[in-house]
Amino acid sequence: MLTESLQINSGHSSMIHDIKYDYYGDKLASCGSDGYINVYDVSKKQQVAQIKIRDSPLFSLSWSHPRFGNVIATSSYDGEISIFKEQKDWMKVASFQNEGSVNCVQFMPRELFLACGTSDGFVILLDNNKNWDVDYKWQAHESIIHGLCWNQDGSLLATCSADKLIKVWEFTNNNKPQLKYTIQSHLDVVKDVQFHPLENNILVSGGDDGKLRVHKLDDDVVDNQVIDFHMTIWRISFNMLGNLLTVNGESNGQNKIQTLKQENNFQYGPIDCN
Repeated sequence: MLTESLQINSGHSSMIHDIKYDYYGDKLASCGSDGYINVYDVSKKQQVAQIKIRDSPLFSLSWSHPRFGNVIATSSYDGEISIFKEQKDWMKVASFQNEGSVNCVQFMPRELFLACGTSDGFVILLDNNKNWDVDYKWQAHESIIHGLCWNQDGSLLATCSADKLIKVWEFTNNNKPQLKYTIQSHLDVVKDVQFHPLENNILVSGGDDGKLRVHKLDDDVVDNQVIDFHMTIWRISFNMLGNLLTVNGESNGQNKIQTLKQENNFQYGPIDCN
């Protein structure tokens, strides 16, 4: 039975495009069309920082592993990828300019190695050890990439696209991606994918068809659970243990944030936080 929910005033003046817990689940960050990143203290249920990035809408954000401090990467409609680190205040430490829109970013677990998905279907890998220059770039989809994520050990990268497909890429010793799975379970644009933080073979996805799907990746791909939210799902975020899952979406022009709590056998139950 679900007994608790989390509700925080977002502080954004327009649509929220992404929400992410930090590694410990103590902080939650959001970004949106107003060009701000807002950071919240989860236990206090209040905003603790607001970072003005730029006038262009921000589509995605990612927290690094805490061994590097509090580091957030974000991507924007105008193609800039910005990286901020919390010192006394949040300071911009690096940026990379892509020719087109960058829709999603995610740090590899335990490394300052950033995967970025573009509007023309490419994945760009940026490496801190190369002064945040391009380590590798490849055409992953024929259409817009809306979301991507690493599994817990960094051996798999999942991407999702306007082509209604989810693809899972395996990284070999030479760090060159090889296509391992192609998943076609959604009936419309897939907006986000997230691996469970403790389970390499649990992958959650959502999109324009309003359905959150929990996939098990083994020899084949099996839908472990399907939840109909009756809204466009924009972003999905796990906490550190994977027992809390936050879903950000839109219905009838209204932003909605819903939380889910893990039950048995990687089944999740929703709570309406609005």
